[in-house]
Formats: sequence, C-alpha cells, structure tokens
Amino acid sequence: MDKKLVEMLHLDLEPVGIFFGNTTAKCDLEASPKRRNCVIPFVIAAAKGKITSMDEAGCTCPGGAVGACFGDGFERLNPNIHMMLSQGLGNKVSAGVSPMQREGERFFCSSDLAMKWKENIPFSEKGYPRVVFAPLSRWAEAGTPDLVFIFANPDQISALVTMQGFHNGKALNTLAPFGAACHSIVYAAEQIDKEAPYAIMGLFDISQRSAALKDYLSMTVPYKLWKLMTRDLDKSCLTTHSWKNIENRL
Repeated sequence: MDKKLVEMLHLDLEPVGIFFGNTTAKCDLEASPKRRNCVIPFVIAAAKGKITSMDEAGCTCPGGAVGACFGDGFERLNPNIHMMLSQGLGNKVSAGVSPMQREGERFFCSSDLAMKWKENIPFSEKGYPRVVFAPLSRWAEAGTPDLVFIFANPDQISALVTMQGFHNGKALNTLAPFGAACHSIVYAAEQIDKEAPYAIMGLFDISQRSAALKDYLSMTVPYKLWKLMTRDLDKSCLTTHSWKNIENRL
C-alpha cells in the first residue's frame, strides 16, 4: 500500500525514509567532512533513488546538524546564530564575510527573540552515529524508517494534511514550525514517541529555498503515521470526485 499512496498522490519524487543511528546500510553517497554540506540535497538525492548518509563530521552546516539530529550544531559550529537570524553582526565582522552574516537574515527583529527561538528547538541526538536517507523503493536495504520525508506540491500537501485526520477526527494534526529547510526532521523526531504525533511541514526557510525544489514543500511524519496514511486508501479522499478533478492537472 506504500506504493499505492505514491500512485494515488501522483508524487514525482519517492518518499524518503530517514533511519537514525543506522550504520549497516550501504550508501551510494556519503557526506564528506571536507565540504560544506546541506542536508536537503542529500534528501533530494534519496528521493531520486540513491541511498545517502551523513554523520556528525560530514554534517558541516550548523543548522543541518540540528536538523539531522546531531544535537546542538549551533553551539558547536555557529554560536552567533541568533545574531545572523536577526539583524546581523554589522561592523563586528570583517569585510570579507557574507551579507547573511553582516546584515542578518532578518527572520527576527532582535537577537534576543532569535535566541528565544533557538532555546525552544527540540534538539535531538537520534542521528548518532549516522543518519541514512533512502527512497521508498529501497527501504528494505536499510530496515524500517524512523521518519518519512515527503516532497509534495500544494495540491498534494492539501491531500496529505487532510488525510492526517482520517483516523482520528481531529482538525489539528499538522504543524508548520519555522526553521531551516531540514528542521522538519528534528521537529518530527520529537513526535516519534508521542501517543498522538503530529505531521510536520517544512522547507519554509527562504534563505535555503534555492537549495530545495522550487514548487515543493515537505511533510515529515513518524513511521507510524505513514502506516496510518497508507491504510484504507480505498475509502479516503483520494477516491473522490474532488480529488479526481485535481488529478487532471497533476
């Protein structure tokens, strides 16, 4: 039924299983510690068929280390993140630094508010010693995923959000927290052990949207939510005339 959901949603990219702590899966692409590595390209490569992986050394982006669940990557790699996310470091930095550092990304009006955001991140160490990303068609090579990351366009996101309430009758089942492009992973990791987990939307970080796919957002869910989503598809909204009208443009 996993494949059936992909077909009914007309997903162009495979859902990506995220395997925390996996050291056994053979990978087609591993993050090198000698490069500046963003997490999302490794997830995209997995959505296109490769098995990819990162460890802490290879996860060289501070925000990426946070998203991939290697603890507080900000503290280790960029302790001034609260300034960069707000109004920048100004004249405190040398002339050769990026505008992002000097002028700030301006997601927050002050560094104090940016620090408040940082202090509320659910930092996780589930990624250690290695996190693996694998396409749905190759999950058997890695085991059972902890999370499933789905790239979806607005029509598909609409269906996915709707489907979260199919088995519980609740209106609020999906959260859309602000964070780096990969931070839906760390927020979804927080949901794994909850009795009633939320699905997490992502790819909202405008400073990193250029590294993502132009017409897509993401939804990341604990594996048990994925299994619920793949049940009773013959009774779901994906069988209705409303969805069939949308299918015509997918």
